Amino acid sequence: MKGVILAGGSGTRLYPNTKVTNKHLLPVYNQPMIYYPIQTLLRAGITDILIMPSKDHAGDFAKLLGSGKDFNANFTFKIQDYAGGLAYAVGLAKDFVGDDNFVVILGDNILEDNIIKDAQTFKEGAKIFLKQVPDPHRFGIAELDGDKVINIEEKPENPKSNWASIGVYIYDSKAFEYIKTLKPSARGELEITDLNNIYVKKGQMQAAFVKGFWFDTGTHDSLVEAAYELKKRERPIESFKFEQKNSPKVVVGAILFESEDYSLFKYLPYFVNSLKKQDYQNVEFVFIDNSKDIKNKSIEYIKKELPKAHIIQTGENLGFARANNLLIKKAIELGADYFLATNVDIIYEPNVISELVNAIIKSPQIASVTGKIKRWDFKSRDSETKGKTNFLDSTGIMITREHCFIDRGHGSIDYGQHDKEEEVFGASGALAMYKISALEDIAFINEDGAKEYFDELMFMYKEDVDIAYRLQLAGYKCIYTPNAVVYHDRSVQNPGRGIFGIIKSRLKRKRKYKEWSWLNHHIILQKILGEEYPLNIKLKILWYEIKTLIYIVLFEPYLLKQWWTLFKLRDKIRKRKEQIKKRVNIKVHLEKILDD
Repeated sequence: MKGVILAGGSGTRLYPNTKVTNKHLLPVYNQPMIYYPIQTLLRAGITDILIMPSKDHAGDFAKLLGSGKDFNANFTFKIQDYAGGLAYAVGLAKDFVGDDNFVVILGDNILEDNIIKDAQTFKEGAKIFLKQVPDPHRFGIAELDGDKVINIEEKPENPKSNWASIGVYIYDSKAFEYIKTLKPSARGELEITDLNNIYVKKGQMQAAFVKGFWFDTGTHDSLVEAAYELKKRERPIESFKFEQKNSPKVVVGAILFESEDYSLFKYLPYFVNSLKKQDYQNVEFVFIDNSKDIKNKSIEYIKKELPKAHIIQTGENLGFARANNLLIKKAIELGADYFLATNVDIIYEPNVISELVNAIIKSPQIASVTGKIKRWDFKSRDSETKGKTNFLDSTGIMITREHCFIDRGHGSIDYGQHDKEEEVFGASGALAMYKISALEDIAFINEDGAKEYFDELMFMYKEDVDIAYRLQLAGYKCIYTPNAVVYHDRSVQNPGRGIFGIIKSRLKRKRKYKEWSWLNHHIILQKILGEEYPLNIKLKILWYEIKTLIYIVLFEPYLLKQWWTLFKLRDKIRKRKEQIKKRVNIKVHLEKILDD
């Protein structure tokens, strides 16, 4: 699926603002008008976008938007030499679209709704997006029989409905053949309504009904109305710290575990105390107890110190993925906008949740965010420093060309090298805030018909890597913000870079941890690798796997049994692979996210 934004037109209704610039470059609240249709396409997972300005201001568009790199997209520009009508402009996109399906959106459209489902499920024909309006005589109006479009009339004197075309369409590539058959209207232009009615007559026009606000910002009044609406909905997070009425809802989810061999209870007083000090108030807490004994001191402590917290107990160790899936489902039930997955062996600075929300709310394409995770020397927890060190634990997950997954900055001294907010491959599972709508978008439907956000084939280790990769492939971004600082007592150290760093780390790990890590790593590879991956990347991965196999045969032969486990899971892995949404250009995107 490709995207086409029509950004020509003289903008006479906005004169004199358009005397020296194109109307699509005018600001609407806090960003240029053209950003909004771009964001509509990006939210739908469409990153190959053709932008079609008029010839007078084409250079201004290119200067503002560039190649699309800043948007995690690929922009192409094509000039409209003259105003030949919307259908004429669509016809100019033929070489760009090729045989693909494509979305057309007018450049002055501001749309709250997400058209991702319509774009994802579209196969052939055409689809027109409609919204009810009080003044239908001003628009192209669809006559409907239920959900079926039976006619479209442009600015009718006697409208047969109030369902107006908002200027968003999806077409198959046959549109270019149909455009060649169109004749100019009375005003000498090829009309988009005539193109749409060809699909109507063929019985191939579908209707989609838009929810939320929609603005055609082609007039002074609509510009003001749109700015006020956007200001209400996109207020800076600083006000949320003091006024929680309209702030997004965050559900913090954490796993508890008590057994004879291991206990997380020792961390709870410090963890809970840091949560109580958060300056962001629209928060609910959900804990899941992975302990066999449902009567344990961790549960008693939570009930006492956080009496309003929700507690889930199953009487068994579900592992990381299954437990977090139950936490996410509870968060959805509670109406959360964001889910914060966190370890309990962590202490927070007071502004962590507000800073994470501040980062994730900046763009609809951002699906996850993490902060600066430093090492917590738990043995010194009651000292003057509270055990806080200046050693980094993680500033986000990075991925190498061999497809090794490493915590960025792990083990290094923090001297400010990661003090810039920036895009990373993924969020560390120790502190990861996820946008609920993005989790819903990439979820698997498992063999039992249930929804899985984290992959439950993975009991423990690298589940955060897996979900990070799936979000990347679906076209989402992960942001690291240095303003959210936590301290983590990591029980298992990550491998360093290079073979000797890996060997040194592995010698300290328990056998079971290494078995889970190996198996889950290969579940990830089998799910994501496909024919669209470039040969040089596949060869890098293969060479690394050969070196790893040699090491295993010599030093850890017990891991060879995991090949059999992986083989037995092949059908389940295949079914999950088929559901992964790959909306990005793999070759282009890999060059952006892979670390050398």
